[in-house]
Parts: sequence; C-alpha cells; structure tokens
Amino acid sequence: MSTSLFLVVLVAAVFHAVWNFYARKMSGNIVVFWFALWVSVLVLLPLVAGLVVLEGVDAIWAMYRQGYPYMIGTGIFHIGYFILLARAYEYGEISVVYPVARGSGIGATAFCGWLFLNEDINWIGATGIGLVCLGILSMGAGVLRQNEQAIDGFKSALGVGVTIIGYSVIDKMGVGVVNPILYIWTMFLVTVLAIWPLVISRHRGEVRKILARSRRSILIIGTGSAGTYLTILFAFTMGPVGYIVALREFAVVVGAVLGVVLLGEKLTAGKVVAIGTIAAGLVCIKLAS
Repeated sequence: MSTSLFLVVLVAAVFHAVWNFYARKMSGNIVVFWFALWVSVLVLLPLVAGLVVLEGVDAIWAMYRQGYPYMIGTGIFHIGYFILLARAYEYGEISVVYPVARGSGIGATAFCGWLFLNEDINWIGATGIGLVCLGILSMGAGVLRQNEQAIDGFKSALGVGVTIIGYSVIDKMGVGVVNPILYIWTMFLVTVLAIWPLVISRHRGEVRKILARSRRSILIIGTGSAGTYLTILFAFTMGPVGYIVALREFAVVVGAVLGVVLLGEKLTAGKVVAIGTIAAGLVCIKLAS
C-alpha cells in the first residue's frame, strides 16, 4: 500500500467518524438517515451527469449491463446496514457501537478477499488485521454486562458488521466493471427508494418535523457518507480490500474520542488499551505494503 493511498484512506476514516458522530447525536433516527441518503443522491448527481457527458450514454448503459448485479447487491446490503445502524445508535454509545459495527466484519472481509478475489495477505498484514479486529471487538466486550437496551444495540452493531462483509466484497468486484461514481450513486438511489416505504409507514407524521429540526445533521451525514464511500471505492481500485477495510477502521479511534470529548462518554482503561491495539494494527498494515 503506497503512502498516498494510506493517507487517503485515513482521511476518509476521519470523515466517516464525523458523520457517524452526528448520526449518534440524532439517536440513529431512520428518518434522518433517509433524508441524508437523498442528500447523497443529489450531491453525486452532478458527477454522474459529468460522467455521462464524458463517457457517453452507450458507455454508461454498458456499465449498467455488466455491473447491475453488483449495484443491486450492494444496495440490498446497504438497506440492512442503515436500518441496523439506526437501531444500534438508538440504544448504544458511539464509543461502543461504532467500533463493534465497523470492526466485527474486518477479519471475515479479509478472508473473503483472499477466498473470492485471490488477494494475498502476508503475515505482517494478517497480524495487523488481527490486531485491529482484537482492539475493536474488545471495546464492545464490556457492554455484555450492561442493560438489555445496550445489549440490543450491541447485537445490531454486530449485524452491521455482517452487512459490511457483504458489501465490501461486492464493491471490490463491482468497481472493476463500473465507474465508482456511477456505482455509488446507483447504490444510494436503490437504498433510499427501498427504505421509503418503511419511513412512510412508521413515521409519516414526523417527517416534516424531523426535517425542520435536523437539517444540519442531515447535510453532514449525507455529504459525509457520499464523500467517504466514494473515496473508499476509488481506493478499492488501487489496493487489496482486506488492508483497505482494516485501515479505514482508524475511524473508530476518532469516533471514540468524539464520544468521550463531546458526548461525555466514559474513557475506561479497556478503551485506552483497545485504541492502542488498533494503532499497532495500523502500523503493521502499513509495514506490510
């Protein structure tokens, strides 16, 4: 992994932590997520239009013919991702939910990259991925001794990890045949349309009120998720999925710090050790390149 790719992924991780912080501030409200997904669709639309002009309509349709199974597949996984993430943030702290949600699928993602995508992972890289997984999962271990709501949040966070495994492998294959801009825009469109019935059926009377009081968070979540996801998709075209997905988990360190400093969450000795373990894993990942 080159230094430039390493830094790009770290920057994406920071922005990912920031939009998740705002999602936690909104207690994982699914209506906020839904509006944010519309923001992502609209933010990316000019880029899609520019791509159509540069590549031509025939080229765009050719990408869709080749890549539609991947775009639909990642859309399905992202429906689960956003619904489960909303539920997790409804009940849990960001310093617990975010590490578990992001980290629970890292080892399996690397394994799937090796199994299905023929990616090599040397022993230093494997050690780094293992340390990242260990540090992230240890952050959430203490939640099992807490109340039932916290445990529900933890289970939902683990569910998010399962969706990450699915869409990470699909995305790595998908961006091989579809331009990342078109790919991510279609994914967001599929997801927001699929979640629409859920929002209308359960929150019809709240939609306008939530929009009025949550515009700033909606904009940050929408632009942040679109920007960070697009950055990671481009990174997938430049390096192994296992290393990239593990390295981006630096975001959990940022998320934990934001939770402690701005939301008043407790910084325990266990969390400090976990952050140090993650940092050591990141060093190993860098050395493995």
